[in-house]
Amino acid sequence: MTDEPALLAAIAARPDDDTPRLVYADWLDDHGQGERAEFIRLQCVLARDDLDDPAAAERADELENQHRIRWLADVPTGPGLRWSFHRGFPERLEAVTQLLLNRYRKVATLPLLRDLCLTRFFGEAARVFVAKPWPPSIVELELWVDVGGWREPDEVRASIRVIAACPQTAQLRVLRIGGKPLPGGAVAALADSRHLDGLERLFVPGDPGRTVYAPLRERFGDRLVGEGA
Repeated sequence: MTDEPALLAAIAARPDDDTPRLVYADWLDDHGQGERAEFIRLQCVLARDDLDDPAAAERADELENQHRIRWLADVPTGPGLRWSFHRGFPERLEAVTQLLLNRYRKVATLPLLRDLCLTRFFGEAARVFVAKPWPPSIVELELWVDVGGWREPDEVRASIRVIAACPQTAQLRVLRIGGKPLPGGAVAALADSRHLDGLERLFVPGDPGRTVYAPLRERFGDRLVGEGA
């Protein structure tokens, strides 16, 4: 019989494929963890773009509320760290940048972390983060220079330049920048970056048709998406 570590390794090796997750759900059923199995199956179904099933969503939320603490036992938790489940597993982490760095040794070993959202991404914390080896599983990155207030434009430019110059961004499929519309220096850094050719989507704050975003429209075309416009 296949053991649990092998099943989890198969999920990590094929993260876009539901099949290993559903095989693991069957294993959980056979080992007395029916609600965990049900949760994985429900979230896999709900992740399909063409599905709207309020009853399934409500049941998935109910199961998560009941078992969330136990299902997060193997990942770092605490103030400033917030996990979200996707297709049955904690794949998205929202974290204050410095608090993530405080737990980075553990976070960097997680094979199913795919989507990382960093707040207060500026200054020394930003520079330290880009110098760290990133888990290869991370394919989506969201950055907020500040939340609940705004940094000075010079600080925003510096933060975006840091990420645009980071070679590890080449592994990303999606990059999201949150906050106010970007200043010209930040736009230029992204437009000139040598590492962002693999992006499927670049999300920028505000209307992507703004004049300041013209260099990004020229480079990324319809891969450039605006948020909060």
